[in-house]
Amino acid sequence: MSKPTTPLEQTARLLDLVPFLLAHQGISLDELADHFNVESKVMIDDLNTLWMCGLPGYTPLELIDLAFDSGFVTIRNAAPLAYVRTMSSSEVVSLALGLDLLRSHNDRLDKDQVDRIDRLSTELRNQIGVEISIAATPQTTHRSVIAESIKTRTPVEMSYYSASSDSESNRIVSAYDFFYENEAEYFRGYCHTAKAMRTFRVDRILSAALTTPVEELSLTHESDQVSLRIEAGIRRLDRSMAEAFDLEYRDLRIGDSVIIEAFSPEWLIRSIMAGAGSLVVENPEEIRLQIKESIASTMALYE
Repeated sequence: MSKPTTPLEQTARLLDLVPFLLAHQGISLDELADHFNVESKVMIDDLNTLWMCGLPGYTPLELIDLAFDSGFVTIRNAAPLAYVRTMSSSEVVSLALGLDLLRSHNDRLDKDQVDRIDRLSTELRNQIGVEISIAATPQTTHRSVIAESIKTRTPVEMSYYSASSDSESNRIVSAYDFFYENEAEYFRGYCHTAKAMRTFRVDRILSAALTTPVEELSLTHESDQVSLRIEAGIRRLDRSMAEAFDLEYRDLRIGDSVIIEAFSPEWLIRSIMAGAGSLVVENPEEIRLQIKESIASTMALYE
């Protein structure tokens, strides 16, 4: 008889279950319980819990589909969970605040656990900005600076995180107006650093302050940027990949070549990598080499 498991052990087991079941479709319930060293009843409870898990949206289209009534376990609609996912800004903030609550309300943590929580909390704050707290949000302060910039026609100097290039940059911007898209707030403005019109997402501003006026604006629009064209071969059909590159999924065939256009080489490379081999770049050679280097540096992080 196996010993009872703690909630932490159950969480670790649930995380291991998805890739294991994907590689062992149709395994018997008894074999599965033996592999994870738990009783069959415990494994059934785990499967019932896993059945309610999935990607954000949490409709039947995103939830994991399991079948185990017959005594044999199969899993469907779980392939996206096999890919590495990046966290959104709101997910990083939620996790950081959760760590704060865990650290401040649990007096039974030992020094090693506290140190691990602090290290993870610091890494999360380095991704989105250090001023994360349950009290006033830094975004409110940054937005008020942008609003003042629009009102007084005064440029703002800001530090901004770009999701497409996964990097931070310092910019001087003359803001024009706010707008909402897909439940996120943005503002348009002339970027004196890039010497062109740009759109910025408010919750990705890391710091902002009004600054002195700069030179006269020389307007060029984002649409004037030179697009990057690549030729890629289809190695595996993937609907999410097709949607990312604006390709018609029903027209795609394995072995076909497609032309993809993008304005950001960084976004293009990261999107190709996120496809996990569904697309293979054939031309230009420069992009192929950059993807190869990016994959090598990513794999080195796991060594």
